[in-house]
Amino acid sequence: MKKIELMIVVVAMVLLAACDDFIDTVPKGKVIPTTMDDFKSMIIDVTASSVAYPMANVCSDDVFNKDLNGNSSAGKAYYWMEDFYKENEKDPSWNTPYEQMYKMNVVVQYVMDSTEGTPEEKAAILAEAKCWRAYYNWYLQSLYAPAYQAGTASTDLSVPLAQVPDLEAKYSRATVEQVTNAIWDDLKNAETLLPEDAANGYRPNKAAVYALKARIYFYMCEYDKAAEQAKLALGKNSALNDMRTWSFMSEEMPFVGIINKPLNYRESPEKIWFQETGFNSMLTSYCISDDLQAMYGAADLRFKFWFTNRDRRGNIWEDGRYRFLQDLDYSFTVPEMMLIEAEALARKNDAKALDILNNLRVMRFKTEDYTPLTKADGPDLLSIVLAERRRELALSGLRWLDMKRLAKEGRYTKTLVRTLNEVDYKLEPDSKLYVFPIPPQVLSLNPNIIPNDRKQ
Repeated sequence: MKKIELMIVVVAMVLLAACDDFIDTVPKGKVIPTTMDDFKSMIIDVTASSVAYPMANVCSDDVFNKDLNGNSSAGKAYYWMEDFYKENEKDPSWNTPYEQMYKMNVVVQYVMDSTEGTPEEKAAILAEAKCWRAYYNWYLQSLYAPAYQAGTASTDLSVPLAQVPDLEAKYSRATVEQVTNAIWDDLKNAETLLPEDAANGYRPNKAAVYALKARIYFYMCEYDKAAEQAKLALGKNSALNDMRTWSFMSEEMPFVGIINKPLNYRESPEKIWFQETGFNSMLTSYCISDDLQAMYGAADLRFKFWFTNRDRRGNIWEDGRYRFLQDLDYSFTVPEMMLIEAEALARKNDAKALDILNNLRVMRFKTEDYTPLTKADGPDLLSIVLAERRRELALSGLRWLDMKRLAKEGRYTKTLVRTLNEVDYKLEPDSKLYVFPIPPQVLSLNPNIIPNDRKQ
């Protein structure tokens, strides 16, 4: 089977606003999936793990870029403008997940009726497709809907809920509650059907389901439930990168490479479920913000190996600022699960949270530089955990979502200000700008979709 041709029809689905004459534009003579292996080929495609786009990183308080103007999509996001894209531009954060979701919808609807294969094998493929679909819906909702609140979830608008492969549907936006319910429905029994070990680093297994559930509960602020799932994931993998063994091939030219560091994130022992971004090197042209830099001490190996004040030729930047040395990694990881468990404990003022943090941090400092955290390192346990979470997950794409949830509960009280052409753009703690704008192209093609209110 020609797998690329098999899914060429996906292109028309990206905006969830297919035109009435779409049928006339579908290429003729393309292969239709019929066997179990046909459907399997649709879920093992490596592009399934590449839906994220780092615009959330650009919006967050982890980055600084004095050279961005307000003309590019990244510049508009950096200054939290009303729209990030023009009507003739596609939004990768919206389009790519829906492209992949269409494939998974095809599998969900038809795989059990496919030829060849056993019912058990088909059920495993079905579970895998649903796991991917749950992740895509969570990702979309995290960006384009308000932070989850149980009291308003039934009325807060989320994203269109596409659960069938209908190319001509013009969906309306579902509520946060409806999308969340669909996510949980997709994950029901998934861990019993997926294997202990995935066939390759891109595909979900039991640990991936636990990790996804942990993250979903976490951003629903159901911290004890999140910790339960995180512990299940850690029961499958609790390995950490030992950064004490890392060293630069050349201290003066850090971009040359790092000895003993895994060659890629797929090979990292910390990985539970591999996810990458559509542009994972995007932030290597950005400086880290002053307050993020202040979070690290000079002895912190994460600061040493993740950021640099040298360019690719080894020259120190004239402004002296540190920039992102490493690519972004959107994977579900052991450190994330540890930090979820630690935060749940800290919210109950349980000092065992410090034990978890110290088990992580011991791998992030040379032995002679390591000092365990104590309660004296913060005003309260939760503040200590949140600080460590920010340090450890700086490359994960989760900082924007943390700002969003913590602002909603009143713990993130900072007003960010970015200035362009003598105009100050502000992101306040109660800002409507914490939801991404629905892409103008989507709004122009589908009148059923209501835009997000982002006017201050």
